[in-house]
Amino acid sequence: MVEIVLGQTEIQAAAVGLVTGVVYTAVRAPIPAPNVLGGIFAIVGTFAGFVLVAAMRGQLHFG
Repeated sequence: MVEIVLGQTEIQAAAVGLVTGVVYTAVRAPIPAPNVLGGIFAIVGTFAGFVLVAAMRGQLHFG
């Protein structure tokens, strides 16, 4: 069973990512993530494919 939850861990991860982006940009360092929109869409698409297959298998649960 695959469970997709938006909880405290996900919110903390988003906050850490935001702070990391701000700090790296402030010191003019390259960010440790894809710095082009295509790279971001590739990550989102990979997750969407994972969710799609889990849903097709009947293994998806939103909590």
